[in-house]
Amino acid sequence: MAIRQNSSSELRLVAFDLDGTLISPSSSWKYLHEKLGTWKKARKNSDLFYAGKLTWEDWAKRDAKLWAEIDVNLVRRIAQKCPLTEGAKKATLRLKENGLQVSIISGGISFFADRVAQELEIPYVLSNKLHERNEILTGEVTVSVTSTNKPELLLQLLKQLGLSLKHTVAVGDDFTMIPLFKICGLSIAFNPSTSDVEKSAQVVLTGQSLLDILPHILKN
Repeated sequence: MAIRQNSSSELRLVAFDLDGTLISPSSSWKYLHEKLGTWKKARKNSDLFYAGKLTWEDWAKRDAKLWAEIDVNLVRRIAQKCPLTEGAKKATLRLKENGLQVSIISGGISFFADRVAQELEIPYVLSNKLHERNEILTGEVTVSVTSTNKPELLLQLLKQLGLSLKHTVAVGDDFTMIPLFKICGLSIAFNPSTSDVEKSAQVVLTGQSLLDILPHILKN
């Protein structure tokens, strides 16, 4: 399904979600909890958030506390082994070869976002940073990206780059992308997690490879 508002020649920036989009796990938070054995406790925080009893910030802060005293090098190794979505490297390379800039705006964890940005050579990345001291996590987090502020962050980036929303493609899978889908020139739901996400996007793709986004962005 595709409803195009812009020609490919007008598109200049692709704003990717991370979790469930550039990496295959649907949540870098849950992925790290499962690897560190803290998911049982963290699931309570998740349930409270989805029940509307916690804000995104409070949820993130509670989760981060569960990782106090964890060795940062262990977290880095876990992030390094987190699988990329099939086709992520080739897709982002093709986009750059065709003159588009690429960014990550993610409510996920900086260890994962920064690793992916480095591997895929993505210069613009926004995520949530776990604090560390002497190579040990402190249990604190700086929440820069929430479930609702992605449009504000994107607009700041566009101002920096001298671009506008009509030049922008948003690609993601979950409810945090809906506000972006409503304002960007082209919106692509990649394996959308809910029907609301699917309905909010101009293009809906279900499949294993991120290469599937290219015909919709690079189409002449």
